[in-house]
Amino acid sequence: MAACVFVVLMQLLVMGKPVTCQETVVVISNEMPGEVLQLHCHSRDNDLGLQTLGYSSSYQFHFNTNIWGTTLFTCDFTSTHHPESVGIIVFQGPSYGFMPCEFHCNWVVTPNGFYLLGQFEKPWPQDTNTNVRTHT
Repeated sequence: MAACVFVVLMQLLVMGKPVTCQETVVVISNEMPGEVLQLHCHSRDNDLGLQTLGYSSSYQFHFNTNIWGTTLFTCDFTSTHHPESVGIIVFQGPSYGFMPCEFHCNWVVTPNGFYLLGQFEKPWPQDTNTNVRTHT
């Protein structure tokens, strides 16, 4: 509790705005029928390792943001039909600008791309299926 009070006071002094001691949760769900999703999430200080998700399954992790508001988590995604890695910022602290989620970031990965809190954010790259090539 004393650490939380210290963090709040530091935020008020340094950035002029309070911070809560609430934990942030990131949930990533695979909603691509018949596809296996692989993801590797990391921040500057934490590497969460490679995760493999079958269809209709989820992975979640949680953390507390730092007092400077510079916490940033990125995940790299590949799937059965999308072997080219796609990097997504799944959480960014307020120092980087607006992000629609603060304490609960719910990501859904579909055949069309990536959705955050039900809003479309980014498509899969085009023509990433390495099994289909045209020869000239």
